[in-house]
Amino acid sequence: MKSTAAKRYAEALHALARSNMRSREFLEQLEAMAAVWRDNAELRVLLTSPRVSLDNKRRVLAAVADGLGFESYLVNLLNLMLDKGRIQMIPALTEEFRNLDDQASGRVRARCQSARPLTEAQMEALRAKLIKITGARDVIVDLKIEPRLLAGFVANIDGKIIDGSLKGRLERLKRSLVQKEQER
Repeated sequence: MKSTAAKRYAEALHALARSNMRSREFLEQLEAMAAVWRDNAELRVLLTSPRVSLDNKRRVLAAVADGLGFESYLVNLLNLMLDKGRIQMIPALTEEFRNLDDQASGRVRARCQSARPLTEAQMEALRAKLIKITGARDVIVDLKIEPRLLAGFVANIDGKIIDGSLKGRLERLKRSLVQKEQER
């Protein structure tokens, strides 16, 4: 769920976090809030219900923020979002902040699939290969096991697919053979 408002909020919060050299802490707190939001349907209903007074919503939000040890800047932003009726944008805000933090740090995220679990050495080799391909300073790999790949891996980085799987190679070979057959 992308929104320009979430992006603007994220940009402002990220600028503040970077100026205080606290980006990592802010991101961790946003991710904690997004997890609470995702996992607690009662909280979502309460904070978005027009039947609950703004004062009661603020008290609940303050209790959650206090329990999670949030920075006052983040509490202020969440209260602003509550006031503006945009509290449901917490997941989008978190995603936008994470993207800004990754961009500022020269980091990319790769959603990868592998035919089988990778050892630590294989995971590091994959990371190194993806760093070389992308030119990023760091790559965070989110690995899922997909036995249908047969061998190798497939990586998706910002919509760019890198297919190093045996299944992909076999499909490319098949297309090449069919194309050569059709050219005859």
